[in-house]
Amino acid sequence: MKSVERVKAALNFSGPDKAPIWKFSSGSDVYFMVNMPSKHWRPGHYENEKGLFPHTGSDLIIKSGVWKWDKPEWAKDPKYKDWLNMPREEIDEFGTIWVRAGINTMGHPGRPSLTDYGNLDEYFQKNTPNFDEESRYSFFIKLSKGRAREKYRMCSLNLGPFQIASQMRGFNSFLLDHYKNINELKKLLKYLTDIYVNYEKMWVKYGANPHGFILYDDLGEQKGPFFSPKLFKAFYEPVYRRLIETAHELDCDFHLHCCGKIDAIIPLLIEWGLDALELDSPRMTGYPELHEFRGKIMMWACVNIQSTYTLGTPEECEREVWHMVRNLGTPEGGFGAYFYPQADHIQAPKVNIDAFTKGLEKYGVYETIPEHWWTYPIVDEWKYNKVPPLPPAKP
Repeated sequence: MKSVERVKAALNFSGPDKAPIWKFSSGSDVYFMVNMPSKHWRPGHYENEKGLFPHTGSDLIIKSGVWKWDKPEWAKDPKYKDWLNMPREEIDEFGTIWVRAGINTMGHPGRPSLTDYGNLDEYFQKNTPNFDEESRYSFFIKLSKGRAREKYRMCSLNLGPFQIASQMRGFNSFLLDHYKNINELKKLLKYLTDIYVNYEKMWVKYGANPHGFILYDDLGEQKGPFFSPKLFKAFYEPVYRRLIETAHELDCDFHLHCCGKIDAIIPLLIEWGLDALELDSPRMTGYPELHEFRGKIMMWACVNIQSTYTLGTPEECEREVWHMVRNLGTPEGGFGAYFYPQADHIQAPKVNIDAFTKGLEKYGVYETIPEHWWTYPIVDEWKYNKVPPLPPAKP
């Protein structure tokens, strides 16, 4: 199969030849596209932004010269010459603050930027990214013309409305908003949803010809989602259903990256039309819990980055690939292999990354999987740092 056919077959449970692979390098069935910051964005120039550096999501965008920061006077001080390697605060196009430790990671959300809902309209007059600019998309679209003709073109929508809203408000205040500032929070989420709907449309308008969109929203912690299914439905159905339906109207699939133990809210996401989940750590939710949804939604997954991928042996990584294929997919598809892009950030050994590839060669090609493996009993109780054995070679 061609790559786009393979991904589509996995999404639709229509018999891919093998599990599709999503890498950020060669050997990927998915061609990933991101937008660039606005060329008119001037972080650090407002008085209340003095000392704040630009947060672009990846320093490579700046280091490569694809986007150039028009530095304010304070940033031209010689002490900031090596600012990309310094501990610092940054601001993104939504006005949210990030803390960077001067090491090669994206950092983490810092202090809240929207402390008073009374300033909401004024806040967005200043901090609404202009996704209408063609120049934001042209770099990757030009590259895709020669590199992605037969691949599944995945356009990133970056961090989603939940993530952005929580960063604006500060996480604790944001969670309390669901009880104390209900109308204000719904207005904030509606404003963000409108922005993201336009974002989807601009990828299509400017010629990316996407097959799918990917949104990054972490909706849970280690033990469960951040809220009950009832509360999630009340606040987030208008967000996710609209984003998903917009994608479908544009003849695209909608994929959601989500960390956390989220099995309690997956039925709602399926009900709202979500086409695929992407899980960096499938064991956070749990294979027995995710097994319930196999055949109902496609699941992209990496060998669990919190345990096996980073701390296990190559043999364990290789073996876990089968358990992902078995627990997350079906003989007709539904599983895709996702290679965590910042392997250096999590210090995943190269031998384990290579073992992931070897495992796919052994257990991700459907015609070579023994038929009785699909009916062999699955493991009900998992030890977080252990990988169960393979099924027996013969029935």
